[in-house]
Amino acid sequence: MGRAADFEGAGRTAAWMTALPHATWRAVRDAHTGHTIHVVSDRSFNELTKDLDFGLQILGWMSRRPVTWYWWDQPWARRLPANTDPRQEHLNGGWAIPGVLEVHVYRREEAHKVMVHETIHALGLDIPQALTDPVRVRVEGALGRRLWPHFGEAFTELYAEWLWSVTSGGSWSAQMACSQKQAAEVWVRIRDAKEPEDTNVFAYYVQKWVLMQHLESVLLDPVSSVGFWFDWWIAARPRLEELAAAAGATEREELRMGMTCHSSAE
Repeated sequence: MGRAADFEGAGRTAAWMTALPHATWRAVRDAHTGHTIHVVSDRSFNELTKDLDFGLQILGWMSRRPVTWYWWDQPWARRLPANTDPRQEHLNGGWAIPGVLEVHVYRREEAHKVMVHETIHALGLDIPQALTDPVRVRVEGALGRRLWPHFGEAFTELYAEWLWSVTSGGSWSAQMACSQKQAAEVWVRIRDAKEPEDTNVFAYYVQKWVLMQHLESVLLDPVSSVGFWFDWWIAARPRLEELAAAAGATEREELRMGMTCHSSAE
């Protein structure tokens, strides 16, 4: 099942697996599409069946080429403690290598949405990093700090949330409102930060929200939209500051960091 601890940073997944008294490994495969899911869980197969069936349906919808999903089904919710800047352990949930038809997810919370996000990577649907690097550098200059290199994750997460709303039957208006709320709450925490990022906090929560204001342009022509990203961010910043001022008290609260307002496998 791979080495999740290498990617989630704290070795929490390995410790969870070691501590499970009745861990089970399951594998299911769609005979028609070839999509496969491997899962380690403390839940029974009957409890997992609905989630596994839904996962195969989503994969069948997204790709004609067989994709393998590796899932560590641990109940590790994304929570940000009060008075803490967000880091990788508070938000990351999976990984994939572009062009390799395998996706890896190590949380139960938002598992299907994270799988969608990682499948975008696996299918090579991201915006090339060479195009987003100049935008990241300009944003870094405006912020006075180093951001995580993969600035194109703002598009990937936006695309994943849009696809998730379609597949799950959720409300896109509600998703946009959720993202706006999170952008303000995260901006409260990070706007004065000077330390380099250790994951895509700004891209996932702030730049993604900026791109949501230009959804049609971004989804219809992602590559061409990159040329506008910095200007869109500058134009959106006054509104973000207003939202952050209203959300200032949340810095003293624990925050939910999951990026969707509704989620399967929770």
